[in-house]
Amino acid sequence: MFDQLHYSEEELGLFNPAYTGFILYSAISEFIRFKPDGMHCALAFVAAPMAMNHLIASRLPTTYKTPIGSWVASNEGLLSDFSEQAESYNPIVRAAISFLLERGLLSINNKGCFFLGGNKLVKNPALFSKSFDMSDALRASRFLGKWFSHAPSTETIFAQLGIRP
Repeated sequence: MFDQLHYSEEELGLFNPAYTGFILYSAISEFIRFKPDGMHCALAFVAAPMAMNHLIASRLPTTYKTPIGSWVASNEGLLSDFSEQAESYNPIVRAAISFLLERGLLSINNKGCFFLGGNKLVKNPALFSKSFDMSDALRASRFLGKWFSHAPSTETIFAQLGIRP
């Protein structure tokens, strides 16, 4: 799962399941506002790394109407190794998903789509307003949830980002 021995103290602080889970929860929450049939679980492995990477988060478009393909084309250099970056986040995202599922904050259906669970989280925790990096990741995760909900499909998002599921 999430082998803490492979991470520095700073990385453990940044990648802890509660923080990453909140970033993921926010993306899912925003996604289902626009597409109530749920967010495919594979998108968690794209949304979290994109939101938590400051360079990528700072270069996201200003509107969800921007096609993902055109944004990728204009940011090729930034995304040249995104597939490897996303893969390196897999244990972190899995730990965050487990954290959310165990606490009833997230549920998953038989089609592999995430929904918010019976328990809810606050939308804007005070802690996030004290750190630019945290508030930026939160802003990016919400945007990505909305943006991905308007994309044609999960497969299209993966293909445009150059990721194999």
